[in-house]
Amino acid sequence: MEYTSPVLDCPSAIANGSDGPFLNLFGELGGGPPVASQFPVGLPACHPTQGAKDKACACPDRQVCYQALSEWHMRRGQYQRPDVTVYDRLDIARRFHTSDRSWGEVTGMAREYGLSRPAIYDIAKRVSVLFEPRLPGPVPCLKRLLPCGATLSRPVTEAKTRSRAEEEQIRNRLILTSVFPGGVTMRPLEEILAEAPLEGRSDTTIWRVVEEAGAEACQILSQVDYAGVSLPLILVDIDETFFDGRPVLFVVEPISLALCGFHVPADGDRSSYTWGPLLLTLQEDQHLAICGGVGDAAKPYPGAFQAILERDDRFQEDVFHQLRDLQILRRKLERSAYRAFAAEYKAAKQWQKEGTAEAGQKLSQARAKSLRLAEVHDEFAEYCTWVADAFEIVDLPSGEIRDRKTNEWLLDKAIAAMSHLDHDDVIKMSERLDTHKEHLLIYLDWLEAQLSPLRAALHAYLDDPALEKVVLQAVAHRWRLQHEIESMQRRAFRPTLKRAEQELAIWIEGDALLEQWSHKLHTLLEWVQRASSAVENVNSIFKPLVTRKKHFDKPDTFLNFVALFTLWHNLRVFKEGKRTGSSPFDILGIDLGEKDWRTLLGYPPVQ
Repeated sequence: MEYTSPVLDCPSAIANGSDGPFLNLFGELGGGPPVASQFPVGLPACHPTQGAKDKACACPDRQVCYQALSEWHMRRGQYQRPDVTVYDRLDIARRFHTSDRSWGEVTGMAREYGLSRPAIYDIAKRVSVLFEPRLPGPVPCLKRLLPCGATLSRPVTEAKTRSRAEEEQIRNRLILTSVFPGGVTMRPLEEILAEAPLEGRSDTTIWRVVEEAGAEACQILSQVDYAGVSLPLILVDIDETFFDGRPVLFVVEPISLALCGFHVPADGDRSSYTWGPLLLTLQEDQHLAICGGVGDAAKPYPGAFQAILERDDRFQEDVFHQLRDLQILRRKLERSAYRAFAAEYKAAKQWQKEGTAEAGQKLSQARAKSLRLAEVHDEFAEYCTWVADAFEIVDLPSGEIRDRKTNEWLLDKAIAAMSHLDHDDVIKMSERLDTHKEHLLIYLDWLEAQLSPLRAALHAYLDDPALEKVVLQAVAHRWRLQHEIESMQRRAFRPTLKRAEQELAIWIEGDALLEQWSHKLHTLLEWVQRASSAVENVNSIFKPLVTRKKHFDKPDTFLNFVALFTLWHNLRVFKEGKRTGSSPFDILGIDLGEKDWRTLLGYPPVQ
């Protein structure tokens, strides 16, 4: 690194206004220490070798001179103790830092040079600074005065100026990052850009960048080929959400949480005539091998899947909404029962106060009503557990994999029992379950179709029905407990899961074929979908980001915004959970050539 001096390289003492000698720290020390000064007053050279040439020349050691002085206090070119020369100070440091320094050496040096003990320590410390390793460049604690008298300036550094294209890249990346995942709206984004030394901070520029990036994202996503997806079977979750009166259709692959398809109908149509073409485009043009779908009870869904897959057993109705509505009704019955109990207590107090026949009749009626509502609640709560059990894939206590016949029988029993309860809302719920029963257990048909080959492979290897059942239930039981812990967040099952893993290891550990078979069964159970939780998850991410917007002028503008969200979501890396460290497209095995979604849109980071 080069250093420059704003004054003469070797000025004289008079030119620098000093009435004392100048120091030459790096002069010849072989001839012994000088008495008062290193150079005669007014000598124009900074070093003896320069004086020998009888002319002024540039100081070759200006950087070393600058670093050598450290924080030593200078008074017009002199130390506070000019009689303690540089040679003396170096000798003090040598004797102080020697490895075999004798006891009392510091006190002896203090007497010898007429200094205090702290002064001895300070001199030794300041000299040691010269030998500490450090990066090249000016040290803030050092004086900017050379022994030759010249003042040392800071090193000249050239400020890197960015081109206009680089500034636009920085601005556009900042805008896109603020929108996704920041969710920043127009006015706050203008204030953020106002703090950056960048041009183009108006609302028009911001919206133009977002609109152009959204249109580019639309093109990128329309060219994604799902033919190389690493999953053996592909189910999709479908749902619709609304903003500003416009519907948004989402198609999500639940294993990876990838948002494979989206659409904003310009006419607002949400029928099977809109869903069918969207699913068909994914299947035919982008080669997404859909084998079934899961969604809520919307009427267009079964018809859309039947049209593209030409089968009526390809749509599974979401069981989550049924279980949620059952719990809502149960809490409603509970509140009704508590209100009836409160009315009974009030009637009892009135009867105790008045003791009339009318008050006694009111008490009897209130008691009968509260008893009836309490019985209805208790019985309905029990039947709700039957329905929940009828939707299970694996039995929690035993690990037995359910079949449709068993679960359908249990569901029919629950529906029949509800229909006999003396409450209109409960009867309506039983009729609703009976109506939707056909599509609520489709997932068990899918499971049986994929489980049969695995059962056959296990039988061919073990040829022992009893042992086969034990191994099958051990693997399924381990999966069921993992599901309770990871998906349902029930951490109390962790000790039970540990015991289940130990039990499974007894049967399959060390057997490569059984370990591989266990992994396949575990994957199959993960693949089976009963609820559209994945698309609801995506909705929960999308809604906060879009509700901050006031409106979109045109459907195409809204479509571009949704496309930008989709590209960001599919390339974002999960920070926690079972997908940690991977993006949705990583899990599907899709490579777009770039991991950063902003770089993919043409805005790489500027170095």
